[in-house]
Amino acid sequence: MTTTPTRPTTVPAIEQLPQPKLRTNTDIQGNILAAFNKDFTDFRYLHFPDAAKGRGWLSAILNTVATTNETEDFNEQFSLARRAFGRDPALTTVRCGVSLTFEGLVTVASNPDQVKKDLAGFPAFCAGAAARAQALGDADESDPKHWLFGAGAGDKVVHAVLIVAADTEELLKEKLKNLDAVENAHQITRVHVDQGRTLTGPLRGHEHFGYKDGISQPGVKDFHREDPESKGVRDNHAGTELIEPGEFVFGHKSEAGDRKAPAWMKNGSLQVVRRLRQDVAGWNKAVVEGVKNFTGTMDPNRLGACLVGRAKDGTPLAPPTGTVTGLGSDRNDFDYENDPIGQHTPWVAHIRRTHPRAFAGIGDDKPKSHRLMRRGIPYGPEFQGGADDGKDRGLMFVCYGTSLEMQFELVQQHWANDPNFPPGDPSGAPHVPNGLDKVIGLAGKAEIGLADGTSGTVDMKRFVRTTGALYAFTPSISTLRLLAEGKDLPNKPVGS
Repeated sequence: MTTTPTRPTTVPAIEQLPQPKLRTNTDIQGNILAAFNKDFTDFRYLHFPDAAKGRGWLSAILNTVATTNETEDFNEQFSLARRAFGRDPALTTVRCGVSLTFEGLVTVASNPDQVKKDLAGFPAFCAGAAARAQALGDADESDPKHWLFGAGAGDKVVHAVLIVAADTEELLKEKLKNLDAVENAHQITRVHVDQGRTLTGPLRGHEHFGYKDGISQPGVKDFHREDPESKGVRDNHAGTELIEPGEFVFGHKSEAGDRKAPAWMKNGSLQVVRRLRQDVAGWNKAVVEGVKNFTGTMDPNRLGACLVGRAKDGTPLAPPTGTVTGLGSDRNDFDYENDPIGQHTPWVAHIRRTHPRAFAGIGDDKPKSHRLMRRGIPYGPEFQGGADDGKDRGLMFVCYGTSLEMQFELVQQHWANDPNFPPGDPSGAPHVPNGLDKVIGLAGKAEIGLADGTSGTVDMKRFVRTTGALYAFTPSISTLRLLAEGKDLPNKPVGS
C-alpha cells in the first residue's frame, strides 16, 4: 500500500487514506480499471503489412499509451475540482490505449507458434468475433458480411485497435496528426475509423434512445476502496459490489479461481468492441404503438422504462434494498430479491437481463463471474425527432474482462437472447415467455405484468444492429514493450 501525498485540508478524509495497490499500477493500461471518460474518442482499426513494421509502430506509440495510475490521477483531480467549483473544471488531456487481435499478436510475436499454444485455452478470442457472430444473434442485417470492420480478409484484417480519447476536439486532432505520421512511416493500413462523441445538452451522458448510460459499473477489489460500514461494497457507492480484480485483468485473484493465463498476459485484459447502429425513430414509434397492447396505466415513457429498466434520467424502476438509496441514477442499491417475478423491473428489461444481480448465479452458481467493465460512447449525430432521417448513429460498445465465454458471450447469448433464462425466481414467475432483451437482443414477444395491475405483451423487432465487431487483447505496458522489441514472451501460468 502507498499513501497519497499531502493535500489541502479541504480534501475529504477518504482521499487521504492509503490507496489500494492497483490504484497506482503503471503496467495496466488505462481504460480497463480507470476509465478514460472523454467526450471525443476515435477508434482506429489497423492492419500491419508485416511483423517488422508492426513492431516498429508499437515501438513508436509505446510512450503514448496511458497507464492506470496516470488515468486515475487525472480522474481524481477532475472530480476534486468539480466538487470545489460546482462545474466541470478546465482540466484537459488526451489518452491512448492499444489492443491487438489474435491475428495481430501472431503477426508481431517473435514466436507465433508459442503464442498460439499459449492461447489454446481462449477459443473465442482465437476464433474472433465474426466466427462467433451467429451464436450471438448477429445474423441477417447484423451478419458479418455487412460489417465495416472485423470480418475482412487480406489487408482488411484488423491487427490492432487504437483508442484515442481527448477532452477537446482540438486536443484530439493534434494527437491524431502525430499518430498519422507514425502510421505513414510504418506503412500501417487504416481499415476503418469510428468517431465516438458524447451527446450534448439534455442528452449529455445518454445514448441515442435517450437513456442515461454507463450506470452500475462493477467495483474492483484492490482498485476501489471498500465501504468501512459495509463489507464487500465499494465506498460511497451503495449497492456496488467489489469484484475480484482477476475478473478484469489477468494475473490476479478471480472469483472462482478459473482465470489462469500465461505470464505475458498478466495485467492485460480481453477487449470487446462492437459498433451498434441504433434505429431511434423505429424505437420511438414502437414504444408509442406498443402501449395499445396494454391494459392499465401504460404510456410510451413508462413502456420504454420497462424495456430498459430505468427512466431516461437513469432512475431505476427497482425498489431499493437498503435505506440509503441515493437520487436518480445514483439510486443503485437494489438486487431484485424484493421483485422476484418482475412486477417492478420486468424480466424483459435490459438492465435486468444483462445484470440479474441476485439471480446472476442461476445455472452455474457463479454470480460474480459474469460482470463486464463497460467503456462505451455514442457515435453519429443526435436524432432530432420525427421520421427516420437515415443517418448512421449508435453506440461504440467496449468492454473488458478475462473470459469472453463467461462474461460478454454469456451475457449476450444466454442472458439477453435466451427466452428460457429467468432473471428472477423461476418457481414463481407467471410471465411466459420471459422475453428477449429489447435493447441489445433479438426480436420477439414478451409479457409484462406490473404491481399496479398494468399488463400486456410487447412484440418488437430489433432496433439495434451490429455493424462491426472485434475481440482483442489489451496487453500490459511491459508486454507491449516485449512485443515491440521482438523478444520472447514469458508463458509460465499466472493468476487464480
